[in-house]
Amino acid sequence: MSLIVLFLLGIIAAASGQSALPSDFDFGAAAKSISSELSSPSFKPYSKPKQNVEEFIAPGDSYTAGTGCNGMDEIMAGDATRGKRAYPMQMSTDADNWEFINGDNKLPRFSFPAYTGDTTVQLVSEQLKKGNYKENNKNLPRGQPFGKPQLAVMTIGGWFPGDCQETIQGLQKDIDDGTLRDKINYALYQVAHTGRDSGGSNPRENFQVYVLSYLTFFNDVTTPCNDFSWNYWGWSTPKLTTDLRKQLNDLTVAVNGELKKAADDLKSMGVILIDDLEDSYKNHRYCEDRHKTYEMIDYDTWFWSPYAHFNTPSEGPGDPNNPYTAGTENPGQQILDFVFPGQKKNVSTVSEASPPWKWDGADKYPSFEALLAAIQDKGNVTTTATPFNMLRSFHPKGTAYGEHKTHVFSAMADNRDVAASGTGGTNTTSSIKYTDRCKDVSPPILQMLPHKTDD
Repeated sequence: MSLIVLFLLGIIAAASGQSALPSDFDFGAAAKSISSELSSPSFKPYSKPKQNVEEFIAPGDSYTAGTGCNGMDEIMAGDATRGKRAYPMQMSTDADNWEFINGDNKLPRFSFPAYTGDTTVQLVSEQLKKGNYKENNKNLPRGQPFGKPQLAVMTIGGWFPGDCQETIQGLQKDIDDGTLRDKINYALYQVAHTGRDSGGSNPRENFQVYVLSYLTFFNDVTTPCNDFSWNYWGWSTPKLTTDLRKQLNDLTVAVNGELKKAADDLKSMGVILIDDLEDSYKNHRYCEDRHKTYEMIDYDTWFWSPYAHFNTPSEGPGDPNNPYTAGTENPGQQILDFVFPGQKKNVSTVSEASPPWKWDGADKYPSFEALLAAIQDKGNVTTTATPFNMLRSFHPKGTAYGEHKTHVFSAMADNRDVAASGTGGTNTTSSIKYTDRCKDVSPPILQMLPHKTDD
């Protein structure tokens, strides 16, 4: 069960946590109202921008925030749990790519309201505060003003509360009846509408929202993982069978399908879906052929494992930049230390007949999901008492987010009149495409390009 709950942390949760709106809020009616507005003769549809990017914003959930990249020393903004190597953070310092887009290497202003665990509605209520740009806002957990950006980059979703099986069933129901699409539609529209109203784009209908799809987490055809389990308590179920891995991958694909429908609904609001990252993750998922043990902490696995050390910037054994200290974390022991602080409970005493959620003092966390919610709500993930390695599981590492950054810049080059095309900035000497621009130059630059691994 812990595997499924950690998986749910890694994908969209628009289906839950709607407390910021009235309980009877009708997302279907909101989606129809949006559709009616966009079809009105008075509506001005999106048009391709020629303006330079002077400011951009990154709202969204933990995938935008960059939870887990790379280690506790790289966490920003307290319980927002932003990472210094999140893809928007990497974009904000990439002078080379901004020179390609704008014609000079001046870095745009950057606002970073993304918050680990926020749902679609929390995104709207908490992350779209109108106001002028504020310096160093990326370190503020809440209250960043929206500023006057020309575009937004984001993933959308958040936290899964409640029982995980009920949540899976609820999410599937929302997919089947179109509710999830309506909720995503509502959030994306609100971001685009706030962007148009902010005054950063001229004309206002030039504002863009780049939204990234989610990744499938597993190689679901390999067989060694059939004998592995991510149960922390000593018994060996559920197994990471091909059937379970395929079920979880299929759920991610289904969520992405609803995300695409919502993005298509809002093309005239400047919403642009980036859904071409799957090939980049080939051979970098859980349960690849090289994984002969259950921990899967190696550098070439681009998602964090709950067994990986978290007090280091290293991405695992094989990291060429930050050596990894031998050994693994013990999530079960960390959970006991969190639930029973100072009591020196030992994971070796846990059994199926005496699981820790039945011990005295554990009733404040009636389920594993409630425990993970408490870990998030606690906010202080800089102590070993809080199992941060669990919070960041099923989230990409900094190296992987570098690929996300590259794909966003590539999408921008395709959807803006960039400087290299001769219309978006001062550099009018080149008409090269983004994906061709680094040929015949140094290997470090080539590493920035989207790539596919040969079959």
